[in-house]
Amino acid sequence: MPNKIRFGLIGCSRISSQHLGSMQLYKDKIELKAVCDRSKEVADEFAKKYKCDAYDDYHQMLERDDIDVVSICTPNGLHAEMAIATAKSGKHALVEKPISTNLQDTDAMIKTFADNNKKLFVVKQVRYTPALMVIKDAIDKGRLGKLYSGNLTVRWTRPQEYFAKSPWKGTKKLDGGTLLNQGDHYIDVLQWFFGPVDNVIAKIDTVAHDIELEDEAFAIIKFKNGAYANIEFTINTYPHNMECSMTVLGEKGTIKIGGKAVDEIEYWEVADYPQPPLQDNMPPEVYESGLFQGVSPRHVFVYKNLVKSLEDKENVAMDGQEARKSLEISEAIYRSAKTRQEVKIS
Repeated sequence: MPNKIRFGLIGCSRISSQHLGSMQLYKDKIELKAVCDRSKEVADEFAKKYKCDAYDDYHQMLERDDIDVVSICTPNGLHAEMAIATAKSGKHALVEKPISTNLQDTDAMIKTFADNNKKLFVVKQVRYTPALMVIKDAIDKGRLGKLYSGNLTVRWTRPQEYFAKSPWKGTKKLDGGTLLNQGDHYIDVLQWFFGPVDNVIAKIDTVAHDIELEDEAFAIIKFKNGAYANIEFTINTYPHNMECSMTVLGEKGTIKIGGKAVDEIEYWEVADYPQPPLQDNMPPEVYESGLFQGVSPRHVFVYKNLVKSLEDKENVAMDGQEARKSLEISEAIYRSAKTRQEVKIS
């Protein structure tokens, strides 16, 4: 690698600010060479601010030899084609969640990066939430004993205006599903805690929005270790986000994490293992003039892992195979709802 890891970025959307801010925090390790947006005016504005080159055609940007990694911050349905093009151009990629909108595209992405000996990083910054990290550590150390059951409850709101402001949201082609867009992080954490999934049975519906996708989903998941978990997911909560919570029940402990985005431990009873102290000063992101809140912006930790992986050959914390797991669960939920049958995950 050169003295600095050289980046290009595609998609100057809202989420790109977290990527660009993280790059600035690591400016001793990272150099931004170019940004690309379908609006040349927007790309020029960002290029002027960050002192780099601007493009409105990502293929032209990928022709450059002085870019090592491309951050892809575009609508979900564009992730696969852009990532595959990035790998074929001889560059690594960091893709926003979800990795793609279906497993077929995801597997094509994984294969292309492997074939070109390049790394595929995926943004799952929620795993760096301190409360979640101490729970994962307790599970991995066996402090909870055998896991029995759990649940994931997402009671959020997304008004119709949310979809109207970004026409790609709520569409099957570019969004892919609200479970993918709003629920992906938390389904990922659920399987991170409980392990591989055996089967899923689910129902989905659209009851409060004029969109092509679901606005509520309910599922029962059985994990390969014998544990069960249920999912209650909705973006129909009136009038603000209510909660994003998760419960883990094991033979030696019970833990509930809540808050607006699974960032507060609400209940901790673990045998001979008091709750570890949490240190966190990152407030959640606020959207739509305070109408709802999201997860705290922890992209900086994603970039930290990326830098270490490329510099020191450290394992990628979230690669294509790892990011695939939550998508596989969501896809099984959709298949179960469509067929009205239990879906087995191999």
